[in-house]
Amino acid sequence: MNIDIFLAARDRRTRRLFEQLRSAIDSGRLQPDDRLPPTRQLAADLGMARSTVTTVYARLVAEGLAVARTGNGTFVAANTLPIEPPAGQVETVAATVRRSAPRVSSSPPPAGAIIDLRSGRPDPRLFPLVEWRRAVRQSVETVPPDYGHRAGLPELRSAIAHWVARSRGVTVEPDRILITAGTQQAVDLCARVMLRPGDIATVEDPGYEPVGAAFEFAGATLDLVPVDDDGIDIDAIHPRTKLVYVTPSHQSPTGVVLKRNRRIQLLELARNNGAVVLEDDYDTELRYVDRPLEPLWRLDPNRQVIYLGSFSKTLTPSLRIGFVIAPLPDIAELTHARVLIDMQPPHLTQAALAHLISSGDFDRHLRRSRRTYQPRHTIVTNWIRQAETSGLIEHGYHSSAGLHATIRLHQHHDPSRIATQLADRNIVIDPNSHHSQRLRPHLVIGFGLADRQQLQRALHELERALASS
Repeated sequence: MNIDIFLAARDRRTRRLFEQLRSAIDSGRLQPDDRLPPTRQLAADLGMARSTVTTVYARLVAEGLAVARTGNGTFVAANTLPIEPPAGQVETVAATVRRSAPRVSSSPPPAGAIIDLRSGRPDPRLFPLVEWRRAVRQSVETVPPDYGHRAGLPELRSAIAHWVARSRGVTVEPDRILITAGTQQAVDLCARVMLRPGDIATVEDPGYEPVGAAFEFAGATLDLVPVDDDGIDIDAIHPRTKLVYVTPSHQSPTGVVLKRNRRIQLLELARNNGAVVLEDDYDTELRYVDRPLEPLWRLDPNRQVIYLGSFSKTLTPSLRIGFVIAPLPDIAELTHARVLIDMQPPHLTQAALAHLISSGDFDRHLRRSRRTYQPRHTIVTNWIRQAETSGLIEHGYHSSAGLHATIRLHQHHDPSRIATQLADRNIVIDPNSHHSQRLRPHLVIGFGLADRQQLQRALHELERALASS
Protein backbone atom coordinates (compact mmCIF):
# COMPACT_ATOMS: atom_id res chain seq x y z
CA MET A 1 0.00 0.00 0.00
CA ASN A 2 1.28 3.49 -0.84
CA ILE A 3 1.13 6.32 1.68
CA ASP A 4 2.63 9.78 1.43
CA ILE A 5 5.40 10.53 3.93
CA PHE A 6 6.83 14.04 4.18
CA LEU A 7 10.34 14.40 5.60
CA ALA A 8 12.62 17.44 5.51
CA ALA A 9 16.40 17.07 5.25
CA ARG A 10 16.92 18.47 8.75
CA ASP A 11 14.29 16.20 10.40
CA ARG A 12 15.25 13.58 12.94
CA ARG A 13 14.12 11.05 10.37
CA THR A 14 13.57 8.00 12.53
CA ARG A 15 11.29 9.89 14.92
CA ARG A 16 9.44 11.76 12.14
CA LEU A 17 8.81 8.58 10.17
CA PHE A 18 7.43 6.84 13.23
CA GLU A 19 5.20 9.82 14.11
CA GLN A 20 3.74 10.05 10.60
CA LEU A 21 2.99 6.34 10.38
CA ARG A 22 1.44 6.37 13.86
CA SER A 23 -0.65 9.42 12.91
CA ALA A 24 -1.85 7.65 9.75
CA ILE A 25 -2.99 4.69 11.86
CA ASP A 26 -4.59 6.84 14.59
CA SER A 27 -6.50 8.97 12.06
CA GLY A 28 -7.79 5.98 10.11
CA ARG A 29 -5.87 6.77 6.91
CA LEU A 30 -4.25 3.38 7.45
CA GLN A 31 -6.95 0.84 8.28
CA PRO A 32 -6.64 -2.42 10.26
CA ASP A 33 -4.93 -5.15 8.19
CA ASP A 34 -3.58 -2.63 5.65
CA ARG A 35 -0.11 -3.72 4.48
CA LEU A 36 2.68 -1.21 5.13
CA PRO A 37 5.06 -0.55 2.22
CA PRO A 38 7.98 -3.01 2.07
CA THR A 39 10.97 -1.67 3.99
CA ARG A 40 13.22 -1.73 0.91
CA GLN A 41 10.69 0.19 -1.19
CA LEU A 42 9.94 2.82 1.49
CA ALA A 43 13.65 3.33 2.18
CA ALA A 44 14.30 3.92 -1.53
CA ASP A 45 11.36 6.29 -1.82
CA LEU A 46 12.51 8.36 1.16
CA GLY A 47 16.23 8.19 0.41
CA MET A 48 17.16 6.68 3.76
CA ALA A 49 18.80 3.54 5.03
CA ARG A 50 16.66 0.42 5.07
CA SER A 51 17.76 -0.19 8.66
CA THR A 52 16.02 3.07 9.68
CA VAL A 53 12.70 1.88 8.26
CA THR A 54 13.17 -1.53 9.87
CA THR A 55 13.74 0.16 13.25
CA VAL A 56 10.53 2.20 12.87
CA TYR A 57 8.48 -0.86 11.89
CA ALA A 58 9.84 -2.75 14.90
CA ARG A 59 8.74 0.09 17.18
CA LEU A 60 5.22 0.05 15.66
CA VAL A 61 5.05 -3.68 16.36
CA ALA A 62 6.32 -3.19 19.91
CA GLU A 63 3.59 -0.63 20.62
CA GLY A 64 0.88 -2.92 19.24
CA LEU A 65 0.14 -0.73 16.23
CA ALA A 66 1.43 -3.24 13.69
CA VAL A 67 2.11 -6.94 13.31
CA ALA A 68 4.89 -8.66 11.35
CA ARG A 69 3.85 -11.67 9.30
CA THR A 70 6.76 -13.84 8.27
CA GLY A 71 7.08 -13.93 4.51
CA ASN A 72 4.22 -11.43 3.97
CA GLY A 73 5.41 -8.14 5.45
CA THR A 74 4.20 -5.76 8.13
CA PHE A 75 0.50 -4.97 8.59
CA VAL A 76 -1.57 -2.54 10.66
CA ALA A 77 -2.80 -4.41 13.75
CA ALA A 78 -6.37 -5.70 13.42
CA ASN A 79 -7.50 -4.21 16.74
CA THR A 80 -6.48 -0.59 16.04
CA LEU A 81 -9.22 2.04 16.06
CA PRO A 82 -9.06 5.64 14.82
CA ILE A 83 -8.58 8.11 17.66
CA GLU A 84 -11.37 10.69 17.85
CA PRO A 85 -10.35 14.34 18.32
CA PRO A 86 -10.85 15.67 21.85
CA ALA A 87 -14.43 16.66 22.70
CA GLY A 88 -15.11 20.25 21.86
CA GLN A 89 -12.19 20.52 19.46
CA VAL A 90 -13.26 22.23 16.25
CA GLU A 91 -11.19 21.75 13.13
CA THR A 92 -11.00 25.08 11.30
CA VAL A 93 -8.42 26.78 9.15
CA ALA A 94 -8.17 29.60 11.66
CA ALA A 95 -8.41 29.45 15.42
CA THR A 96 -11.94 30.87 15.26
CA VAL A 97 -14.57 31.01 12.56
CA ARG A 98 -14.65 34.61 11.47
CA ARG A 99 -18.17 34.49 10.02
CA SER A 100 -20.76 31.73 10.10
CA ALA A 101 -23.23 31.41 7.25
CA PRO A 102 -26.89 31.11 8.33
CA ARG A 103 -28.11 27.51 8.34
CA VAL A 104 -30.94 26.72 5.94
CA SER A 105 -33.13 23.73 6.74
CA SER A 106 -33.12 20.82 4.35
CA SER A 107 -35.00 17.55 4.30
CA PRO A 108 -33.59 14.69 2.24
CA PRO A 109 -36.14 11.95 1.66
CA PRO A 110 -35.98 9.14 4.22
CA ALA A 111 -34.77 5.76 3.07
CA GLY A 112 -37.60 3.75 1.61
CA ALA A 113 -39.81 6.73 0.74
CA ILE A 114 -42.17 5.78 -2.07
CA ILE A 115 -44.22 8.94 -2.56
CA ASP A 116 -42.43 12.30 -2.60
CA LEU A 117 -44.50 15.39 -1.81
CA ARG A 118 -41.59 17.79 -1.34
CA SER A 119 -42.11 21.12 -3.05
CA GLY A 120 -40.30 22.88 -5.85
CA ARG A 121 -39.13 19.75 -7.67
CA PRO A 122 -40.08 19.05 -11.29
CA ASP A 123 -40.65 15.51 -12.47
CA PRO A 124 -37.32 14.26 -13.88
CA ARG A 125 -39.24 11.91 -16.18
CA LEU A 126 -40.47 14.97 -18.09
CA PHE A 127 -37.00 16.32 -18.85
CA PRO A 128 -36.72 16.67 -22.67
CA LEU A 129 -33.77 14.33 -22.92
CA VAL A 130 -33.91 13.79 -26.69
CA GLU A 131 -34.17 17.51 -27.41
CA TRP A 132 -31.47 18.32 -24.83
CA ARG A 133 -29.11 15.76 -26.36
CA ARG A 134 -29.67 17.34 -29.76
CA ALA A 135 -29.01 20.82 -28.34
CA VAL A 136 -25.82 19.63 -26.65
CA ARG A 137 -24.57 18.10 -29.90
CA GLN A 138 -25.16 21.39 -31.69
CA SER A 139 -23.39 23.33 -28.94
CA VAL A 140 -20.18 21.28 -29.25
CA GLU A 141 -19.87 21.69 -33.01
CA THR A 142 -17.88 24.87 -32.48
CA VAL A 143 -14.81 25.39 -30.31
CA PRO A 144 -15.79 27.02 -26.98
CA PRO A 145 -14.42 30.51 -26.35
CA ASP A 146 -11.50 31.22 -24.06
CA TYR A 147 -13.54 32.82 -21.29
CA GLY A 148 -16.54 34.23 -23.11
CA HIS A 149 -18.79 37.09 -22.12
CA ARG A 150 -18.85 37.70 -18.39
CA ALA A 151 -22.57 38.46 -18.31
CA GLY A 152 -23.38 35.25 -20.15
CA LEU A 153 -23.40 33.82 -23.66
CA PRO A 154 -24.86 36.46 -26.02
CA GLU A 155 -26.92 33.82 -27.85
CA LEU A 156 -28.55 32.72 -24.60
CA ARG A 157 -29.23 36.28 -23.45
CA SER A 158 -30.85 36.98 -26.82
CA ALA A 159 -32.93 33.78 -26.65
CA ILE A 160 -34.13 34.63 -23.13
CA ALA A 161 -34.99 38.19 -24.20
CA HIS A 162 -37.25 36.86 -26.98
CA TRP A 163 -38.74 34.21 -24.72
CA VAL A 164 -39.70 36.50 -21.80
CA ALA A 165 -41.15 39.00 -24.29
CA ARG A 166 -43.63 36.48 -25.69
CA SER A 167 -44.26 34.50 -22.49
CA ARG A 168 -44.38 37.27 -19.87
CA GLY A 169 -44.66 40.50 -21.84
CA VAL A 170 -41.26 41.63 -20.52
CA THR A 171 -39.67 43.57 -23.36
CA VAL A 172 -35.95 43.92 -22.76
CA GLU A 173 -32.70 44.17 -24.69
CA PRO A 174 -30.29 41.22 -24.31
CA ASP A 175 -27.61 43.42 -22.74
CA ARG A 176 -29.94 44.04 -19.78
CA ILE A 177 -29.79 40.31 -18.93
CA LEU A 178 -27.22 38.63 -16.69
CA ILE A 179 -26.96 34.83 -16.62
CA THR A 180 -26.57 33.38 -13.12
CA ALA A 181 -26.21 29.99 -11.44
CA GLY A 182 -29.91 29.81 -10.58
CA THR A 183 -32.04 32.29 -8.67
CA GLN A 184 -30.07 31.75 -5.49
CA GLN A 185 -26.93 33.25 -7.00
CA ALA A 186 -29.01 36.10 -8.43
CA VAL A 187 -30.32 36.88 -4.93
CA ASP A 188 -26.83 36.66 -3.47
CA LEU A 189 -25.44 39.06 -6.07
CA CYS A 190 -28.25 41.54 -5.47
CA ALA A 191 -27.64 41.36 -1.72
CA ARG A 192 -23.93 42.06 -2.21
CA VAL A 193 -24.53 44.99 -4.56
CA MET A 194 -27.77 46.53 -3.25
CA LEU A 195 -27.37 46.18 0.53
CA ARG A 196 -24.99 47.65 3.06
CA PRO A 197 -24.56 46.21 6.56
CA GLY A 198 -27.43 47.42 8.73
CA ASP A 199 -29.81 48.06 5.82
CA ILE A 200 -33.35 46.76 6.19
CA ALA A 201 -34.40 44.07 3.70
CA THR A 202 -38.05 43.00 3.47
CA VAL A 203 -39.12 39.42 2.80
CA GLU A 204 -42.50 37.71 2.72
CA ASP A 205 -43.68 35.68 5.71
CA PRO A 206 -44.19 32.85 5.07
CA GLY A 207 -41.55 33.03 2.41
CA TYR A 208 -38.55 31.31 0.90
CA GLU A 209 -36.06 30.87 3.75
CA PRO A 210 -32.76 30.89 1.78
CA VAL A 211 -33.45 34.41 0.50
CA GLY A 212 -33.71 35.86 3.99
CA ALA A 213 -30.58 33.93 4.98
CA ALA A 214 -28.67 35.49 2.06
CA PHE A 215 -29.75 38.98 3.11
CA GLU A 216 -28.70 38.32 6.71
CA PHE A 217 -25.35 37.00 5.54
CA ALA A 218 -24.86 40.29 3.67
CA GLY A 219 -25.34 42.10 6.99
CA ALA A 220 -28.92 43.26 6.46
CA THR A 221 -31.68 43.36 9.07
CA LEU A 222 -34.70 41.29 8.05
CA ASP A 223 -38.18 42.79 7.93
CA LEU A 224 -40.65 39.87 7.94
CA VAL A 225 -43.97 41.01 6.45
CA PRO A 226 -47.08 38.80 6.58
CA VAL A 227 -48.82 37.46 3.47
CA ASP A 228 -52.60 37.12 3.15
CA ASP A 229 -54.86 36.07 0.29
CA ASP A 230 -54.01 39.28 -1.59
CA GLY A 231 -50.25 38.86 -1.25
CA ILE A 232 -47.73 40.73 0.88
CA ASP A 233 -49.19 43.39 3.19
CA ILE A 234 -47.67 46.59 1.78
CA ASP A 235 -48.78 48.68 4.76
CA ALA A 236 -46.69 46.47 7.08
CA ILE A 237 -43.41 47.04 5.22
CA HIS A 238 -40.83 48.98 7.23
CA PRO A 239 -40.72 52.59 6.00
CA ARG A 240 -36.91 52.56 5.79
CA THR A 241 -36.53 49.32 3.87
CA LYS A 242 -33.88 49.35 1.14
CA LEU A 243 -34.88 46.15 -0.65
CA VAL A 244 -38.14 44.22 -0.95
CA TYR A 245 -38.09 40.61 -2.19
CA VAL A 246 -41.44 39.39 -3.51
CA THR A 247 -42.89 36.50 -5.52
CA PRO A 248 -45.94 38.38 -6.85
CA SER A 249 -47.11 36.04 -9.62
CA HIS A 250 -47.15 32.90 -7.46
CA GLN A 251 -46.21 33.64 -3.88
CA SER A 252 -43.79 31.17 -2.37
CA PRO A 253 -45.15 29.15 -0.64
CA THR A 254 -48.83 30.14 -0.44
CA GLY A 255 -49.35 30.44 -4.19
CA VAL A 256 -51.49 33.59 -3.96
CA VAL A 257 -51.16 36.37 -6.53
CA LEU A 258 -50.24 39.89 -5.45
CA LYS A 259 -53.31 41.96 -6.34
CA ARG A 260 -52.91 44.84 -8.75
CA ASN A 261 -53.67 47.61 -6.23
CA ARG A 262 -50.94 46.25 -3.95
CA ARG A 263 -48.54 46.07 -6.89
CA ILE A 264 -49.07 49.75 -7.57
CA GLN A 265 -48.75 50.47 -3.84
CA LEU A 266 -45.46 48.55 -3.66
CA LEU A 267 -43.99 50.42 -6.62
CA GLU A 268 -44.98 53.75 -5.05
CA LEU A 269 -43.31 52.73 -1.79
CA ALA A 270 -40.13 51.78 -3.65
CA ARG A 271 -40.07 55.06 -5.54
CA ASN A 272 -40.64 57.15 -2.42
CA ASN A 273 -38.03 55.24 -0.39
CA GLY A 274 -35.45 54.80 -3.13
CA ALA A 275 -35.78 51.06 -2.50
CA VAL A 276 -35.17 48.16 -4.86
CA VAL A 277 -37.83 45.50 -5.55
CA LEU A 278 -36.63 41.99 -6.40
CA GLU A 279 -39.37 40.26 -8.38
CA ASP A 280 -38.79 36.50 -8.38
CA ASP A 281 -40.87 34.92 -11.14
CA TYR A 282 -39.75 31.38 -10.39
CA ASP A 283 -42.52 29.17 -11.86
CA THR A 284 -45.16 31.29 -13.62
CA GLU A 285 -44.66 29.32 -16.85
CA LEU A 286 -46.52 26.42 -15.23
CA ARG A 287 -50.03 27.92 -15.10
CA TYR A 288 -53.20 25.82 -15.25
CA VAL A 289 -56.22 28.11 -14.86
CA ASP A 290 -56.13 31.87 -15.26
CA ARG A 291 -53.69 34.21 -16.92
CA PRO A 292 -51.16 35.92 -14.64
CA LEU A 293 -51.23 39.59 -13.85
CA GLU A 294 -48.61 41.79 -15.45
CA PRO A 295 -45.14 41.44 -13.92
CA LEU A 296 -44.05 44.30 -11.72
CA TRP A 297 -41.35 44.99 -14.29
CA ARG A 298 -44.00 46.03 -16.86
CA LEU A 299 -45.74 48.33 -14.37
CA ASP A 300 -42.55 50.08 -13.27
CA PRO A 301 -41.60 53.15 -15.34
CA ASN A 302 -39.02 54.23 -12.76
CA ARG A 303 -36.96 51.05 -13.01
CA GLN A 304 -37.02 50.21 -9.31
CA VAL A 305 -37.66 46.53 -10.13
CA ILE A 306 -35.09 43.81 -10.78
CA TYR A 307 -36.64 40.74 -12.41
CA LEU A 308 -35.36 37.24 -11.55
CA GLY A 309 -36.05 34.08 -13.54
CA SER A 310 -34.94 30.46 -13.42
CA PHE A 311 -35.10 27.18 -15.33
CA SER A 312 -35.01 25.07 -12.16
CA LYS A 313 -38.76 24.40 -12.11
CA THR A 314 -39.32 24.10 -15.86
CA LEU A 315 -36.33 21.87 -16.66
CA THR A 316 -34.25 20.72 -13.67
CA PRO A 317 -32.61 22.37 -10.63
CA SER A 318 -29.30 20.70 -11.53
CA LEU A 319 -29.07 22.83 -14.67
CA ARG A 320 -28.13 25.78 -12.41
CA ILE A 321 -29.10 28.51 -14.84
CA GLY A 322 -31.12 31.57 -13.92
CA PHE A 323 -31.12 35.16 -15.08
CA VAL A 324 -31.46 38.74 -13.90
CA ILE A 325 -33.16 41.51 -15.86
CA ALA A 326 -32.23 44.98 -14.65
CA PRO A 327 -31.28 48.47 -15.88
CA LEU A 328 -27.87 48.63 -17.57
CA PRO A 329 -25.99 50.25 -14.65
CA ASP A 330 -27.25 47.53 -12.29
CA ILE A 331 -26.37 44.76 -14.75
CA ALA A 332 -22.86 46.19 -14.94
CA GLU A 333 -22.45 46.19 -11.15
CA LEU A 334 -23.94 42.72 -10.77
CA THR A 335 -21.62 41.42 -13.51
CA HIS A 336 -18.58 42.87 -11.73
CA ALA A 337 -19.73 41.14 -8.52
CA ARG A 338 -20.21 37.85 -10.34
CA VAL A 339 -16.71 38.02 -11.85
CA LEU A 340 -15.30 38.08 -8.32
CA ILE A 341 -17.10 34.82 -7.54
CA ASP A 342 -16.83 32.55 -10.59
CA MET A 343 -15.88 34.68 -13.61
CA GLN A 344 -18.70 33.48 -15.92
CA PRO A 345 -21.38 30.80 -16.37
CA PRO A 346 -20.37 27.46 -17.96
CA HIS A 347 -20.29 27.90 -21.74
CA LEU A 348 -21.56 24.51 -22.96
CA THR A 349 -24.63 24.50 -20.72
CA GLN A 350 -25.53 28.01 -21.85
CA ALA A 351 -25.06 27.10 -25.51
CA ALA A 352 -27.26 24.01 -25.21
CA LEU A 353 -30.02 25.98 -23.45
CA ALA A 354 -29.84 28.69 -26.13
CA HIS A 355 -30.40 26.04 -28.80
CA LEU A 356 -33.26 24.50 -26.82
CA ILE A 357 -35.08 27.84 -26.54
CA SER A 358 -34.37 29.09 -30.07
CA SER A 359 -35.47 25.86 -31.71
CA GLY A 360 -38.89 25.96 -30.03
CA ASP A 361 -38.16 22.71 -28.17
CA PHE A 362 -38.38 24.48 -24.82
CA ASP A 363 -41.89 25.81 -25.57
CA ARG A 364 -42.99 22.35 -26.66
CA HIS A 365 -41.55 20.90 -23.45
CA LEU A 366 -43.53 23.44 -21.40
CA ARG A 367 -46.78 22.50 -23.13
CA ARG A 368 -46.14 18.79 -22.45
CA SER A 369 -45.27 19.55 -18.82
CA ARG A 370 -48.44 21.58 -18.25
CA ARG A 371 -50.55 18.74 -19.67
CA THR A 372 -48.92 16.36 -17.17
CA TYR A 373 -49.02 18.62 -14.13
CA GLN A 374 -52.53 20.01 -14.60
CA PRO A 375 -54.39 16.83 -13.50
CA ARG A 376 -52.10 16.60 -10.45
CA HIS A 377 -52.81 20.24 -9.63
CA THR A 378 -56.55 19.54 -9.89
CA ILE A 379 -56.35 16.56 -7.52
CA VAL A 380 -54.51 18.59 -4.89
CA THR A 381 -56.64 21.73 -5.14
CA ASN A 382 -59.89 19.73 -5.02
CA TRP A 383 -58.66 17.92 -1.91
CA ILE A 384 -57.70 21.21 -0.27
CA ARG A 385 -61.12 22.70 -1.02
CA GLN A 386 -62.85 19.71 0.57
CA ALA A 387 -60.51 19.73 3.59
CA GLU A 388 -61.21 23.41 4.20
CA THR A 389 -64.97 22.92 3.87
CA SER A 390 -64.95 20.02 6.33
CA GLY A 391 -62.84 21.95 8.84
CA LEU A 392 -59.93 19.53 8.59
CA ILE A 393 -57.61 22.46 7.85
CA GLU A 394 -57.91 26.11 8.75
CA HIS A 395 -57.34 27.53 5.29
CA GLY A 396 -56.39 26.48 1.77
CA TYR A 397 -54.61 29.08 -0.33
CA HIS A 398 -55.80 29.53 -3.91
CA SER A 399 -53.00 28.60 -6.30
CA SER A 400 -53.29 28.30 -10.07
CA ALA A 401 -49.65 27.71 -11.01
CA GLY A 402 -46.43 25.99 -10.05
CA LEU A 403 -45.63 22.61 -8.56
CA HIS A 404 -47.12 22.93 -5.08
CA ALA A 405 -50.12 24.07 -3.07
CA THR A 406 -50.17 25.22 0.55
CA ILE A 407 -52.53 24.67 3.46
CA ARG A 408 -52.65 26.55 6.75
CA LEU A 409 -53.21 24.16 9.61
CA HIS A 410 -55.09 24.63 12.85
CA GLN A 411 -52.99 25.94 15.69
CA HIS A 412 -52.96 22.58 17.46
CA HIS A 413 -51.48 20.80 14.45
CA ASP A 414 -47.76 20.01 14.51
CA PRO A 415 -46.33 19.86 10.96
CA SER A 416 -43.26 17.91 12.07
CA ARG A 417 -45.40 15.27 13.75
CA ILE A 418 -47.60 14.97 10.67
CA ALA A 419 -44.50 14.60 8.49
CA THR A 420 -43.26 11.83 10.78
CA GLN A 421 -46.60 10.02 10.56
CA LEU A 422 -46.48 10.18 6.77
CA ALA A 423 -42.87 9.00 6.72
CA ASP A 424 -44.00 5.89 8.60
CA ARG A 425 -46.23 5.24 5.58
CA ASN A 426 -43.36 5.83 3.12
CA ILE A 427 -44.56 9.32 2.17
CA VAL A 428 -42.18 12.27 2.44
CA ILE A 429 -43.33 15.86 2.89
CA ASP A 430 -41.41 18.92 4.04
CA PRO A 431 -42.61 19.96 7.51
CA ASN A 432 -41.23 23.45 6.96
CA SER A 433 -40.36 23.40 3.26
CA HIS A 434 -37.75 26.15 3.68
CA HIS A 435 -40.48 28.61 4.65
CA SER A 436 -40.95 30.68 7.78
CA GLN A 437 -43.95 29.75 9.87
CA ARG A 438 -44.00 32.65 12.25
CA LEU A 439 -47.74 33.18 11.88
CA ARG A 440 -49.45 29.78 11.65
CA PRO A 441 -48.34 26.21 10.98
CA HIS A 442 -48.33 25.41 7.27
CA LEU A 443 -47.81 22.39 5.07
CA VAL A 444 -46.65 22.65 1.48
CA ILE A 445 -47.86 19.84 -0.77
CA GLY A 446 -45.63 19.31 -3.79
CA PHE A 447 -46.99 17.38 -6.75
CA GLY A 448 -44.05 17.56 -9.15
CA LEU A 449 -42.65 14.15 -8.18
CA ALA A 450 -45.88 12.22 -7.55
CA ASP A 451 -48.21 10.90 -10.24
CA ARG A 452 -52.00 11.00 -9.92
CA GLN A 453 -52.35 7.59 -8.29
CA GLN A 454 -49.61 8.37 -5.77
CA LEU A 455 -51.18 11.75 -4.99
CA GLN A 456 -54.56 10.25 -4.24
CA ARG A 457 -53.02 7.72 -1.87
CA ALA A 458 -50.79 10.33 -0.20
CA LEU A 459 -53.65 12.78 0.31
CA HIS A 460 -55.75 10.03 1.86
CA GLU A 461 -52.93 9.33 4.33
CA LEU A 462 -52.48 13.07 4.98
CA GLU A 463 -56.19 13.32 5.77
CA ARG A 464 -55.87 10.49 8.28
CA ALA A 465 -52.82 12.12 9.89
CA LEU A 466 -54.59 15.48 10.23
CA ALA A 467 -57.69 13.91 11.66
CA SER A 468 -55.77 11.85 14.20
CA SER A 469 -53.85 14.88 15.49
